[in-house]
Amino acid sequence: MNCTNCGKNAAKQYVKKTDGKEKILLLCPACYESLYPAGGEDDMFTSFLGGGARKKSCPACGTTFGEFKRTGILGCASCYQAFEDELLPTIRYIQGKTQHAGKSPDAGAEEKYDRIRALVGEREEVKEMLERAMRARDFAEADRLKVLLKEINHKLYRGEVRS
Repeated sequence: MNCTNCGKNAAKQYVKKTDGKEKILLLCPACYESLYPAGGEDDMFTSFLGGGARKKSCPACGTTFGEFKRTGILGCASCYQAFEDELLPTIRYIQGKTQHAGKSPDAGAEEKYDRIRALVGEREEVKEMLERAMRARDFAEADRLKVLLKEINHKLYRGEVRS
């Protein structure tokens, strides 16, 4: 695996602890020495996470957070980790949560889907019956079917189908 900073040399795995969090870095020794000189906790990594005076940038591709804000485009997959603190509130706002729920539906989703499908089928039947009642000029039956159709639509579109 190549260094995430220069992309040329073979990478070694380094673990950095900052603010109680562990971050795994894949850097070649030369890049590690240039980015994190032996200086204790006051190194670039600490200022990188703390958002000090320097501009925050992705260690893999060099995209700055300012560029992301301007364009709305991240440079690589590592940017998600590099800008995690800034991106999480936006992701939570857009998607409602920050954890991937997976590809399979939750428990009870199949039952809910079956109930919705049954309601859709019932709605289509009621629409056909309503049309027949209107053609037959049976307005009392048509009124009853309109009320029934409204109840079915309310269940479908107002979320009254529960799992």
